[in-house]
Amino acid sequence: MENLKWTGTAPAKKSWQAMPFAPGMYKIFLTGALPKEANWPAELTPLKRGDLLYVGKATNLRSRAKHHAVQTSKSTLRRSLAAILGLQAQWHGKSAHPRLTDVDEEVLSAWMVANLGMSFAVVPELEPVSGLEDAMREELCPPLNRDGRSPEQLHVSAVTAAAQRNALRDKG
Repeated sequence: MENLKWTGTAPAKKSWQAMPFAPGMYKIFLTGALPKEANWPAELTPLKRGDLLYVGKATNLRSRAKHHAVQTSKSTLRRSLAAILGLQAQWHGKSAHPRLTDVDEEVLSAWMVANLGMSFAVVPELEPVSGLEDAMREELCPPLNRDGRSPEQLHVSAVTAAAQRNALRDKG
């Protein structure tokens, strides 16, 4: 991990646009603040500006960047953020995951652009990317990676699962 050359943290949208068509790793940071009504219990480590939220891998960084700007049904990160922010999930079509209402998709996208930063590192080969991601998740325990290694990760998993169940229940 130490030999990766990470870019500086930049606003998420700017980082997404700068990502090359190459394999790599990326880190997402909270550069703004969670709203006061966010579902984040006081007994957990508070999320504050500059905190690492998520670590991911990509066989193609540019394609992966676009993935986080699409419907919530196609992104674990977006589903987790939506649940924590209390946005309304709904089931649409044949997706295995709920997506947000169109209005809340826009709200989430705007919040992500205003409050998330990102850095990335290109890796020369695809093979070690999975191992790198696992090692980074193990060492850093980012709260939005739902690995269940920390109370924060368990909370995010539980809140997201509850939102998904509610969306399914509301579908009837």
